Amino acid sequence: MLANIITFSRQLLTFVVVALLGRHHTLDITLIGIIVVIFTLDVIDGVVARKRNETSETGAILDTLADRIIENTFWIYFTATGHLPVWMPITVMTRGVLTDTLQKSFGYSENGWTHALTRSRISRGLYGTLKMLTFMSLASAMVFKASAVEQASILLATSTVVVCLLRGLPCFFIRKHHVP
Repeated sequence: MLANIITFSRQLLTFVVVALLGRHHTLDITLIGIIVVIFTLDVIDGVVARKRNETSETGAILDTLADRIIENTFWIYFTATGHLPVWMPITVMTRGVLTDTLQKSFGYSENGWTHALTRSRISRGLYGTLKMLTFMSLASAMVFKASAVEQASILLATSTVVVCLLRGLPCFFIRKHHVP
């Protein structure tokens, strides 16, 4: 229950960030810090669920939904504000829909390399950290309007999209055999 509250809090904080970013310089700096909190809470909700023995299929689904809503909200926001090319959110969202649908419909055989690429703590941590750094950098580019920060933001965003695509590859190539 507490883990689900943390999950919903992450979503609420995301909406607060996109609603308020760009309104006041001092507030903007705080909002950049809140982006760190949002992604840190993603780690904390899992730890809390395991420690309190609150893990459930519903909780896992809510966490995945929250992850998608949060990342899609940021991708769309930074594209709408002119800081990202439109192909980036389209790519990330299309990959998310495809992999989620393929996994639910067909599943995929998980072996050592597919687990390492898609579900390992290292892979999830790397991807979460890249997303956090990307969105922090994009927010910083908005706030500080420095070309070096803008260029770094595009590089980070591109790296994040590449990692996103790589993590989705097993869903397209390694299928479980279903017996009707």
